[in-house]
Amino acid sequence: MLLDERLPESRGDAIGVRLDGGGMTSRISPALLLIVLALSVALSNTSQAQQAAQAERRIAAFKNEYPDLNAILIAMERAHGVFYGALARGRGKVKEADVYGLLTRRVTEGALSSRPDPEAAAGYAVLGSRGAEIIRRTHAFHREALAIFASLESAERERALDEAVDRYLSRPDVALPDVPKDMTILYDHPYTSVVIDPGAFPAGPTRKMAYAKLNGFVWATHWFQLAAQEPLEVFAGAAERRQGLKVVTDRFFRKLSSGKPPDAFPTELPLAPSIAPGLVTAHLRAAAIIDNLNMMHQVIADVLVHPKVDHARTALDQVIAQFTDRRYRVVEVDDWIRMALRHSIFEQGGPALGTMTVTDRNSSGHLQHFGAGRAIIPGMR
Repeated sequence: MLLDERLPESRGDAIGVRLDGGGMTSRISPALLLIVLALSVALSNTSQAQQAAQAERRIAAFKNEYPDLNAILIAMERAHGVFYGALARGRGKVKEADVYGLLTRRVTEGALSSRPDPEAAAGYAVLGSRGAEIIRRTHAFHREALAIFASLESAERERALDEAVDRYLSRPDVALPDVPKDMTILYDHPYTSVVIDPGAFPAGPTRKMAYAKLNGFVWATHWFQLAAQEPLEVFAGAAERRQGLKVVTDRFFRKLSSGKPPDAFPTELPLAPSIAPGLVTAHLRAAAIIDNLNMMHQVIADVLVHPKVDHARTALDQVIAQFTDRRYRVVEVDDWIRMALRHSIFEQGGPALGTMTVTDRNSSGHLQHFGAGRAIIPGMR
């Protein structure tokens, strides 16, 4: 249809629609407009269905190509459920050695990932249906992101990750936001495990974990989940990727050996800018979602273990509401990256593939939240 042609008007009211930058308009009937809108929605739904089907094929290929990685990721997700259940049942009286055995067996006995895990499911049920669904969907999103890195060239990844993020966010009630949150959310909530000791200042706040070994295990799994992305992003060849994943996996298990750093539990919560900088570079939105999940894990654990929580479900619902609110405690990207790096790559478990034997020269840890330790990180002035 030429721009100066007019559609025949219906006998009812018509709607004027501007077709160019001037004053020329065509009169489109409401019935025709409804048809156009219906077609647009149908095409959009078809496109989303095609994207979802493509994502499923990509994830299936990832499982087939990297079965060991997929199995350990699922085992870690289940271990987190067991961890929640143990904290909820124990209410400050958890037998740490017994629970640690349950957690480590899930990541060392890969065959368990092929069978249902009622204990893990019961642990997630402690969080309520919404909390459990958020974590389930975010873990699934993370595995899809890894599948994208494993199957697509770098030039194609951004579009695929955009689509994955948009599908994930299409259910905002059970999705974490794609913008980073302020790390102080870990330190100033009512049930935090970080204690400010005025006598120790300016040494800063200290973390008094009720179950340091269990917390260390969970942080080690967060390190692995982030570090596993690096070989898939850095290397293109299958052999190099498998060797890189072997390095990451071996380092993870050495962290469980209670040796000397870096072969020890992380002492700071691992975050994407420190452990998976390639993910941050490739797709900020995806990285923010994963970091928000790991921070929410920590606050949930604090609530479950704190002796003064009278109504755990109410407190958990509040935590979940805060983390799903894309306006609550959101920070600029530069602040998120700077804060993560100043909590020390080394203390967060060390780089995925590189080697660090001492802590970062420019790290300032918790002091960063209290106006101290204003060291300048190279390249970040």
